[in-house]
Amino acid sequence: EASRQVPMFGRGRLDHVGFQAASLEAFNEVRRRLMAKDATDGYVSDFGLVYSCFFRDPDGLECEVVVTSPTPGPTTGPGTPAPGYEVGVP
Repeated sequence: EASRQVPMFGRGRLDHVGFQAASLEAFNEVRRRLMAKDATDGYVSDFGLVYSCFFRDPDGLECEVVVTSPTPGPTTGPGTPAPGYEVGVP
């Protein structure tokens, strides 16, 4: 169904699924594994209170894993890179 999806908040019944990592270490391990499967480029957004990494599941559904920021700051928007993370580098 991925080819029939429309931009964010316009997908109908389900936009995306989010998961909360238990720790920064767990978040990093999930990100590493997703990158190894080419499910994500590894980009991590800094939303102020949480770090976020988006990925696609095998059916094409957009998913997200988040973790509480180790240095919480003011709320920021998508596209703000989290410090210490490079795209494509686990």
